[in-house]
Amino acid sequence: MIRLTMMPGEDGDCLLLEYGDDTFVRRVLVDGGRPGTYPLIRPVLAGFDGPVDLLVVTHVDQDHILGVLALLDDPERPVEFGDVWFNGFDHLLDAEGFGAVDGEKLTSTLLARKIPWNDAFGGRGVEIGRELAWFDDGSTMTVLSPDRAQLERLAPVWSAECAKHGLIPGRDPDELPPVEGFEHFGAPNVEQLAASPFKPDTSKTNLTSIGLLFEFDDRRVVLTGDADDRRLAASLRGPAEAAGGRLHLDALKVAHHGSDHNLSNDLLALIDCDRYLISTSGARHDHPNEIAVARILEHGGDEKELVFNYRERAAMWDVPGLRKRFGYTVTAPGPDAPDGFVSLEL
Repeated sequence: MIRLTMMPGEDGDCLLLEYGDDTFVRRVLVDGGRPGTYPLIRPVLAGFDGPVDLLVVTHVDQDHILGVLALLDDPERPVEFGDVWFNGFDHLLDAEGFGAVDGEKLTSTLLARKIPWNDAFGGRGVEIGRELAWFDDGSTMTVLSPDRAQLERLAPVWSAECAKHGLIPGRDPDELPPVEGFEHFGAPNVEQLAASPFKPDTSKTNLTSIGLLFEFDDRRVVLTGDADDRRLAASLRGPAEAAGGRLHLDALKVAHHGSDHNLSNDLLALIDCDRYLISTSGARHDHPNEIAVARILEHGGDEKELVFNYRERAAMWDVPGLRKRFGYTVTAPGPDAPDGFVSLEL
């Protein structure tokens, strides 16, 4: 059994991966969305009959980390964690100690609460090439991103980036101005959009985002956070070549909520993916970007499923003519279901 649930992270990520068989169930929570995410997911967490085996905080951007802070600050937190994967300041420098940086609330919280932190990596950074202690349950987890150079490039600007991206107590994320997106005039020209030149993401925080390849029971899931497309492609190229040119994936969480700067045709050429998961309400940055979705339609395989966790984001792509032409289906929360929640059995 593998169940992947996108939860209401607003314009961010909050995903729950559950897997197991008749003898065990494990749970991996990836990111926590915005502060408003936690009250919505708290009943889900409270319903568990055991711990969350792993909490992954992919990087420090507000739309991934603020909901985690709300969760950890809950004095009646309904779950315990077996381990937390998060690259703090000292991990950027590959230092042995863990001193808190001013304003870095998650570091302080993990230390104060004595929550296991990167135990699977011996307390060191979550990065490519680091030896990983994983569960002996038939599953595997591979780190696809970041690499050591990407982590080190963030270190000199850590404090400024934390201030910019949300590790300041009391800053209201609604104060951030929205970013204008595309104006929609009729159906998009998919071929023209898909052929747009790729310009990679240059955000230093996104470049340190943890990307993972999870495998269990002949299923593969790639969880990307906001990871660098080029780093993901480099990590997946070997497995794709070993598989004959394209690596079959049961699901790909599209990086950075469908930004065209985080999904290239080069990456799509390496995978044969059944389901593309787009986690965002579209607030602030109008994700997913039309170019990114067009690339999926044009180069994402002959048959694929686009999975949105917010109905409004799905609507413009749930077009019969486009679906038939490019061989895809659209999944989103039903009209009577709470927006933001979509659960898939893989």
